[in-house]
Amino acid sequence: MFEKALMLGLYSVTPMHAGSGAELSVIDLPIQRERHTGFPVIWGQSLKGVLRRAYEKFSQSKEKTQVIFGPETDKASDHAGAISVGDAKILLFPVRSLKGVFAYVTCPLVLERFVEDAKFMLKISKKNEKEISESITKVREFIKSLTNSKEEKGYHEKLMLSETNAIVFGKDLIVERNGKRYVILEDLLFEAEINNNVKNAVVELLKRILPENIEDRIDKKLVIVSDEVFTAFVTTTTEIVARVRIDAGTGTVQKGALWYEEYLPSDTLLYSLITIGKPRIWGKNDKERKENEKRIMRAFNCSILDDCVERIAEELKSIGSYLQIGGNETVGKGFVRVKIWGGEK
Repeated sequence: MFEKALMLGLYSVTPMHAGSGAELSVIDLPIQRERHTGFPVIWGQSLKGVLRRAYEKFSQSKEKTQVIFGPETDKASDHAGAISVGDAKILLFPVRSLKGVFAYVTCPLVLERFVEDAKFMLKISKKNEKEISESITKVREFIKSLTNSKEEKGYHEKLMLSETNAIVFGKDLIVERNGKRYVILEDLLFEAEINNNVKNAVVELLKRILPENIEDRIDKKLVIVSDEVFTAFVTTTTEIVARVRIDAGTGTVQKGALWYEEYLPSDTLLYSLITIGKPRIWGKNDKERKENEKRIMRAFNCSILDDCVERIAEELKSIGSYLQIGGNETVGKGFVRVKIWGGEK
């Protein structure tokens, strides 16, 4: 059983390519996506490898690394690691805006997933933070109001959110024409509905996993569109880059050495849930298992095994503020800023 949970925020500083392999389409090397929604994602196994590499650099302790993440591949059957790393889900996607340069776009489905994951994290960690719980409740009710319509006694209330309008927090993105307010994202025009009722609750939750310099502008650039519009944005407005290989002898492109890669753009925000359990005790017999247990407690400076869960959470929160995810590291791709929510006693 897992006894503690953290939420890992990943804010892309440069375009990021967490690849899913080759594909028979216009894009030779697409990014990882959820099968049922088409939303961008970073698979948990990919993210766990990134975290392991970063932790090895930080701790320089092979023993701690194996306890937290599991042994090396050739000894994977010995025991499992103490943590589980979930897929990194999309939360905010940057989209060009006629005013304000770009907007952070999200949708009810994505927000609903986020608040449910936040609630799950608090439940596992047995945290009952009144302020956070109130924000979660308020945002859940707000999401419900966006997607539900009322029809009683001949009166019909239209959906607050449709494919032609958007909820906008702040005025930085709004264009006013003929007494009406609009927000223009890519080549799409939306009627802007300004909503400040839940602004503080939504922003409060997002700031928990946003880097400090981004916190100040999130409430001015946040836009909520319908699930269908969001799906269109994340499937058609990612970055597609043409790559070539140059023949060293001729100085020209090698024959057949042209391919297209897909990238998540800079300023994308994803998040992942990390759950932590007691370290696994392994050994061929009781004596060996007891020796390994003592070794683990000594490595993490714990008097009992249960205390190691807290120590592991502290260790993970000290990994650092930057990670590199996905391919093309040597051409400056995949650098993200990291912020971890949770882990406090």
